[in-house]
Amino acid sequence: MPIEPWQPLSPDNGSLFLAFERRFRYLVTEAASAYRNVQIPTVLDCPICAADTGLRLGFQTGVDAMLQAKCPAGHIWAEPRVPLTHWESYCRIQAGQGEADALWLIDAGFGEEPPPPIDYQKEIVGAAKSIAKYAKNKAKAKVRAKVRKAKKTAVKQAMRPVAAGIRAAWAWQAGGVQPVKKQRKAREPKPPKTPPISAYRKAYGMDAPKKGPACLVCEDSGRITGSGISIPCTECKGPAAAAMAAAEKKAAKVREGKGAGARPQTKGVQNIAGSQNTGIVQVIVNNQQVNGQTGKGIGPGRPLTAKESAAVRDAVDAATRAARVVGGSNSGVHISGKNNSVVQNVTSGDQTQTTND
Repeated sequence: MPIEPWQPLSPDNGSLFLAFERRFRYLVTEAASAYRNVQIPTVLDCPICAADTGLRLGFQTGVDAMLQAKCPAGHIWAEPRVPLTHWESYCRIQAGQGEADALWLIDAGFGEEPPPPIDYQKEIVGAAKSIAKYAKNKAKAKVRAKVRKAKKTAVKQAMRPVAAGIRAAWAWQAGGVQPVKKQRKAREPKPPKTPPISAYRKAYGMDAPKKGPACLVCEDSGRITGSGISIPCTECKGPAAAAMAAAEKKAAKVREGKGAGARPQTKGVQNIAGSQNTGIVQVIVNNQQVNGQTGKGIGPGRPLTAKESAAVRDAVDAATRAARVVGGSNSGVHISGKNNSVVQNVTSGDQTQTTND
């Protein structure tokens, strides 16, 4: 049986397994004279890597024919140098079942080497030095604390007249009234923060509510449809009107100088009919016209800025989308820019035609 798997020490069951941290020694018999032999303890080591510490030795009665050994490097070999009778007696001694006539093995040096002797004199001297050093430090700390306390008391006694004079001067300046120390108000505890409804929904695994249409009659399509029926919705203004309102609101913000791309107003409105760069935007959807002026108080020949152009494009896109939603309607977009040139964008159904004057 190999040394693995490892078995606990049980001499009664025939399991003789022991591990050693220090070196293990076996006995070599040599003839000292014709009448007696000498047992010489010899250190056991690995025949492959020569390791002599951390060895494991094992033997299973009735299974193994020779003592099995294993070193920390993992080398396993059969060990013939250790007699099985010596090994069995040593294992019984370690298990507390040894006989009196087997104790000669321990006396001869068989088994694990004993730990190194303790130098009690050195240990006692070191402990005494440590205790003396600790007591010395504690005494110094007590002396320092007393000196610090005495200094603090002396400073307080010396500053008492000065403090009395300062209090008297303060009382005289305040009209003979002793100053009243302001008491600090205790901080009120902050109320606990109430989590939002979304946090409760997330904690309970509930989905967020979906936003429905603004008009429940036509579902924001602008028309009521059915089997053979397609009439304009009378409950809402429709997507085209909503887009026109948004475009008009953006144009009003730009005119008032509050929207994106607006500039501070300094002078009056430019003359639209002249030869100057007016920057006028006309959006016509279903015979409804919205005029947006992006430039005020500017000289001739100045093109639109990037922000003003973005505002104009947003308004035109919104009007074009609104025109496409309402089928069969025609819309035109007139942009008067540099040199008073006119760009006309006519949308009819899904088709768009652009002309430049």
